[in-house]
Amino acid sequence: MNKGLKFFAPAAAAIVGLMASCGSSVVASSSIETTSTTSTTTSETTSVAPEMATIKAAHGYYAPYAIKAATARAPQLVQTDVDYVGVLLEDDGTILDLKIDVMQVKATGVDATTTTINGTVFPDTTDFKTKWDLLEDYNMNGEAGEWYEQALKIEQYAVGKNIETLISELNGTTTFGADVSITVDGFAEALVVASEENNYREFEVEASDVENLKLGIGMSSSHEAKRTNINIASVVFNGEEVLDAQIDVLQVPYTITAVGDPVVYEVGIDTTKAQVSGEDGIIMSKVTIQDLYGMGAISEVGEFYEQADSFELYVIGKTLDVAFAASALETGTHGLAFIDGATIGVTIGVSDLIAVTEEAEFISAGRVLPTV
Repeated sequence: MNKGLKFFAPAAAAIVGLMASCGSSVVASSSIETTSTTSTTTSETTSVAPEMATIKAAHGYYAPYAIKAATARAPQLVQTDVDYVGVLLEDDGTILDLKIDVMQVKATGVDATTTTINGTVFPDTTDFKTKWDLLEDYNMNGEAGEWYEQALKIEQYAVGKNIETLISELNGTTTFGADVSITVDGFAEALVVASEENNYREFEVEASDVENLKLGIGMSSSHEAKRTNINIASVVFNGEEVLDAQIDVLQVPYTITAVGDPVVYEVGIDTTKAQVSGEDGIIMSKVTIQDLYGMGAISEVGEFYEQADSFELYVIGKTLDVAFAASALETGTHGLAFIDGATIGVTIGVSDLIAVTEEAEFISAGRVLPTV
């Protein structure tokens, strides 16, 4: 089964070969070709098994934070950059598809108990727009083009590359030249996480279907008084059917300190929380910290990482219309929940997880670029 993301600090990151035989395995539904031979006396039907291909899918993130002093243009704030990747691979580690994005989460102090977000969000929400969402509004205006244009070049360049080779190139051993000037080392760190043997899921498809597989990712956020939640999902589709789904949540916890006269409320990171590595300056996800998240003691079906795995297995083999049909959902304490959640193994609220999974389906159909 999908063990979830193992996060390694940059200095200790090591690539584990994708040829390892462990990792979970899912066999996708496939049709059986039938041929008939007929003579004057007998009729025989021979079933011919189609050629199958082993495919691997994984996702990874890298979420460093920085505490930034006030400037003439901006207040004091904490910025967390979540670099996120979803990757689809052949059995030998050759990349079939890659999707990348970045969400910059900025929080400033309001008073002794409250932080607020500082950045571009979708209307009437606390959902930060990612760099892909911003498109031209990111206003990079570099010679190599806008951020999304350069990100698209990386996604296209990656196809056909071995994942270890791409990680090496993104780490700077080979440059992308003038065509790509954006910072890419965060994607290398995220791909290292994705390439760990316990972070991928294997499944088999008919070889003729490989070229039809589509990969999409989704990211969203919500903000509370002293915390920002970032939801991530990477999903593989064959037509409308889900072949693989991987979801997770990162939580950025804040502290607030009153400073000066007149008082200013400065924001920091609460390094006492299990998801924070103060030494490395990174945020880890709920799946990464596993039992340290502390949900197991109050949940009848297990920790968050166990419920995340159950959510993924529930979605696999279905279309999203079926998986998230109104007849399967009810409104619970924390938004939408599965009516049959105890049986499925998912009793947490699923509104945000559904939203990023559906966004992944939208993106899997192809990147939407500005029209001239």
